[in-house]
Amino acid sequence: MQQKTIWVAVSIIGILISALSCKKDIDKAQYEEYYYVNNSNHAITITVFNKKGDGFLETSYSMAANGDLSQELELFSGSITGLIPLCDSVTIVFGTDRISHFVPGSSSDFSILNLNNYLYLKKSDNRRSYTYTFTEEDYQNAVEL
Repeated sequence: MQQKTIWVAVSIIGILISALSCKKDIDKAQYEEYYYVNNSNHAITITVFNKKGDGFLETSYSMAANGDLSQELELFSGSITGLIPLCDSVTIVFGTDRISHFVPGSSSDFSILNLNNYLYLKKSDNRRSYTYTFTEEDYQNAVEL
């Protein structure tokens, strides 16, 4: 009988220790913010292409001269469709004069698909921001239409 009591006590202590030592880890959602600042003297149209089936989904964004644009992505469940730095290709038109086209992996200093060309800021453990600033140099680097 005493052996049964000891086993019950040990079992209860084991259950309590197990219950107290378990902690629930909750993954925080991770966010990335993308900012585009137009410091050029030209309106900009950014057209993003994402592969979808046999074709492409096309999304366009406009920025006035000296305007800006922002996008946010929740990494665990957010859609990347239309998100500029994660697209399959992008075309940038400056006013009606000049155009640039970039694909991922481009090493150009003017590619908005290359995150090395962004200003990076870690805002918190679960939030990062990237800023790309268009300048007159971006305009000059684009080809004439």
